[in-house]
Amino acid sequence: MLDLPPRLSAQIENHGDGLTILVIRLGAMGDIVRTLPAVRLVRFSLPDARIHWLAWEPWTSLLSGHPELNAVVGLPRAAFRAQSRSPLLWAGLAGSTRRLAREIRALQASLVLDFHGDLRSGLLGRLSGARVRLGYDGHQQKEGNRLLTTHRVVSGDRRTPRLERNLDLVRALGLAVRPVPDAGLILGDGEIAEARAIVSGLGVEPGAYAILSPGASVRQAYKKPPPTLFAAAARGLAELGLTPLVVHGPGEADDATRVVMAAARSAYLAPPTALRTLAALIAGARVFVGGDSGPLHLACGLGCPVIGIYGPTDPLVNTPWGVPFEIVAPPERRYTGIKAIDRRFGFEGIDERLVVRAIEGVLARPRSALEELQ
Repeated sequence: MLDLPPRLSAQIENHGDGLTILVIRLGAMGDIVRTLPAVRLVRFSLPDARIHWLAWEPWTSLLSGHPELNAVVGLPRAAFRAQSRSPLLWAGLAGSTRRLAREIRALQASLVLDFHGDLRSGLLGRLSGARVRLGYDGHQQKEGNRLLTTHRVVSGDRRTPRLERNLDLVRALGLAVRPVPDAGLILGDGEIAEARAIVSGLGVEPGAYAILSPGASVRQAYKKPPPTLFAAAARGLAELGLTPLVVHGPGEADDATRVVMAAARSAYLAPPTALRTLAALIAGARVFVGGDSGPLHLACGLGCPVIGIYGPTDPLVNTPWGVPFEIVAPPERRYTGIKAIDRRFGFEGIDERLVVRAIEGVLARPRSALEELQ
């Protein structure tokens, strides 16, 4: 446990009585979902604490209404990006976030948990006025974040899974980190109904479908596995009696269409959905197949078994968690941890039969997490 101020230590020992915690994990989807188990462990140990979360506005819908959070504060991502291009970074950020700083200070946080670990998150933690700001040391922080935190944790080597890095901040407070819970996301009746309507509209039996997620953001296009691998997955799933539904987010419709065409009638194209409806679709699926992406970690957080297809990104750092899973990666690839992402490499060497065997292996194991939404 870290050497914390006596008052904070007393609040922790009293199960969080009078303690307000500010969690900073701005994005993206997969990182937020992998932070939720750590935050839930904080809540389990400190039931009387108030826990607030700072996140980019596109992801606040995922966190809103979460039973372990007292409030979610959305940040204007576009404005922050514009300021980050300014040579007067610090002055620009401070000027554009004056209102936000007042809102954050009004939370009266005494402890910041900075899971994000960059300049922006460090500055936001400093603006909160919290006297204890816990973050990372060494290679886990970047952009001088360590200069803005008061207490720091060295969290594993470069190949330590991101979920474990998050747990290290909880461990540093002297709190229990096992067993690791799921993300604790609660889906509303409306979202579940929308997901069921999509499945029914495609003529698919509830609970008898799989999700294929071939897309990635423009900035992370290198994470997209080839359509042929998804087509092989679709054919394998169809032979096992499951209907593959190909989902897509903003800007990913072309990727999804290419997979459906390559699958030659073995897969259905799902309509575009809001984030929480996508979550409901995933929660009702028998298995999820995708690259190293936000939806893959969302599937883990919802208890859906996962097939992860990895190429340039390290499958150990970004490993699935909490559910039955199989990883498909180039057999001869050696991930060293020197680079978290090695864009010189892609998905070369992954045979389509490896994907099919991974699906068969996962479906043969019992599903040990959430019950299917049917």
